[in-house]
Amino acid sequence: MRHHRFPSWKDTPPLQLQSGRDAPPGARHDRGSALEPAPAADAVHELREMIGWLRQRLRGEHSVRACVLTVEAAGPDSYLLLLGEAQASLSYDPPRLKVRLDAPELAQIRAEHSVDFDPADLVNRTIEVQLRTGLRQRFGRGAGVQAKLMALLSLGQIPLEAELERERTLQRLRLEGARFGPDSWVEPEDLHHVALVVSEHGEARRDVEHVLQPLEEAGLIRLHRVCAAFEGAGAERSVTAALARVTSLHAEHGLSATLVCRGGGPVEAFRTLNSYAVAHAATADRVPNLIVGLGHAGTTRTALDAVAARSEPTPTAAAMLVRHLFERTGLRAERALAAFDTAIEEDLGAAGRIALARATTAFDAALQDLVTGAEARLRQLDRAVEQSLLSGLSAATSGIARKEPGAEPVEVDPLDDTEDDVLLSKALALVIATDTGFIVTRAQDLSAGLPLLLQFPDGAVPVRVEPFTSTTH
Repeated sequence: MRHHRFPSWKDTPPLQLQSGRDAPPGARHDRGSALEPAPAADAVHELREMIGWLRQRLRGEHSVRACVLTVEAAGPDSYLLLLGEAQASLSYDPPRLKVRLDAPELAQIRAEHSVDFDPADLVNRTIEVQLRTGLRQRFGRGAGVQAKLMALLSLGQIPLEAELERERTLQRLRLEGARFGPDSWVEPEDLHHVALVVSEHGEARRDVEHVLQPLEEAGLIRLHRVCAAFEGAGAERSVTAALARVTSLHAEHGLSATLVCRGGGPVEAFRTLNSYAVAHAATADRVPNLIVGLGHAGTTRTALDAVAARSEPTPTAAAMLVRHLFERTGLRAERALAAFDTAIEEDLGAAGRIALARATTAFDAALQDLVTGAEARLRQLDRAVEQSLLSGLSAATSGIARKEPGAEPVEVDPLDDTEDDVLLSKALALVIATDTGFIVTRAQDLSAGLPLLLQFPDGAVPVRVEPFTSTTH
């Protein structure tokens, strides 16, 4: 890594304070650092010079009292500790400082305290440490403050008062018959309205919104944000008022779940969440499906953790639980739609088969009606044709000249065989029974007295069948 050397301020060299002499005007004293005059407010300097001056001011060793929030491994026997305020404050965004604990200093701490010392045991404990600070140039991110843990001066114990207060709160809720804990969880069928109780300024809100904001921007969920102060003298009143606001939101919108999240901190900072007022306001009758994500994995459980239907180790884990609930809701919706489609398909198939059978039956009946009607119509046409034919025959016979009874018979010369065939082919065409209109084709169908109509090519002659009598001479 390339190191930069920053020159000091022009015409204002750092001043060393000698014993028995007063500091010059404008100089300020920091423990573990040299006395240097502050730059004049109206002076204009180069950025390089200002960073060099800051490097000199930040360099030194300091004894600090703080609370360990998190411990992360940074290599073999090397750790990164996140320090926070030892005492709770009213600040929504309390200061944080990340310090490095290297192997030599860790070996010295184990030699002074215990060979079994584990830096992870420092989480949520108040400590006094000696830090060496300075200004470093971070590649691609500009200048920043660096701190290194040099010695562990004292180690505080986890207070038992918080545990006792938590047990008293839970015992009181049990005696009142309040409903709380995992048994109060009701899986939301349609996750939409979600309340979020969180500090207005802090990492917990950013962590939760990082997970849930994509769903909110897509319109899949609606996040109701209720801000509260979790630290300070008014923390209990602030958290209780926030939970009362959640109760009003549930009455108005019907909340699917409620998130209560806050970042890590010392054990004393979570004392508010052990109070009876906060726990009572968070019971299942007032706050539905309460999900809490308090601190980090090493944070001591509070009364609010026990009251909640779901308790997650971090705010991010609580937000991920809500996301998983929404995904399960979507999966159930997909299954329900698939079952609905299947049911519709089956119902439509059955209804289609019934309709097809009914249509086929109706078609057959209609076809049969058409055939019956056609047959009846044909019979009517046959009768009409017969009547028309008979009428035509009757009209034709009316104009035929009748032979007088006393007229002489006409003699006809006999015909030869050829002329006989020709004449027979041109002779009688039809023999029709006048009363029925039927065509007579056999002699045995004739009876005495039957009126007939002989149809010739050139006309028709009405006749009657007379009984045949033979005379013998």
